[in-house]
Amino acid sequence: MKKLLSILLMSVLICSCSDQQQSTAIVKSDDELTLNVKKLLKVYIENDFSLWEELLSDDCEVLFNNISLDKKSVIAGVSQDHILFKSIEVTDDYAHTNYFKNGQIWTNHWFSLTFIGNFTGETTNTRAHTDLKWENEKIVRFQVYYDPTFQIKEATAMSDMSK
Repeated sequence: MKKLLSILLMSVLICSCSDQQQSTAIVKSDDELTLNVKKLLKVYIENDFSLWEELLSDDCEVLFNNISLDKKSVIAGVSQDHILFKSIEVTDDYAHTNYFKNGQIWTNHWFSLTFIGNFTGETTNTRAHTDLKWENEKIVRFQVYYDPTFQIKEATAMSDMSK
């Protein structure tokens, strides 16, 4: 019985160690992919989406707070921010890219945004996080997480003004 428990314990340890090895990664913050993700945010602020068109694959899966969108819809949505807001500023911008041993490449990006509404005049600060999966130097999955309540409020104010 003791022998059986020892073998079982060794098997569990070996399996858990091999799983950890598969999920290990080299993390870089000054590589081309990380810098491109930071540029995506910079050109968003500048209302220029040509880099978005270039880097997002045509069939990129976009998840905005777990709502599925396509490339065309997400670019149209983020460009709408320049109608809703007279000012958009970025602070606390940090990104790094994980090069996993299994071949997957993901960039994680954290930042804060400050918006001043064109229709409410309100200033809003929000924290955001994105995860971007890369294949063949293209973004194939783009996950975006933040609270869009302020955008909905600003769009409602814009709609109310046109009535």
